[in-house]
Amino acid sequence: MNISIDVEDDRKKTKRYAWIATIIYLVLFPFLFMFAATSIMIFDSPSMSVPFGLSIIFLCFCVPLSIPFTFYFVWSRYSQGEYKKSRQFCLIPLYIAMIAFAYNALVDTFFH
Repeated sequence: MNISIDVEDDRKKTKRYAWIATIIYLVLFPFLFMFAATSIMIFDSPSMSVPFGLSIIFLCFCVPLSIPFTFYFVWSRYSQGEYKKSRQFCLIPLYIAMIAFAYNALVDTFFH
């Protein structure tokens, strides 16, 4: 009896996280996509080389494009009963954003 209560609590917690992540990412998606579209202006700097500029643009576009994949992975794992994995997949866009901003900072610091 205690195990079913734990599973039910885990299911409810995961569903709450999944809905919160879905709503937040739906609201942020247009803004993140516009941010990625404006990343092309990185070539306004005359000292920016083409390979580094293209890699920054690619990483900036990875952030909004990861959101649909996040929706799929979160809700498919939830429906399969893999609640821990579902909660972990809620953070995919945040991980990619951290990687993109860290890479941007490194390129700006060391190569610019």
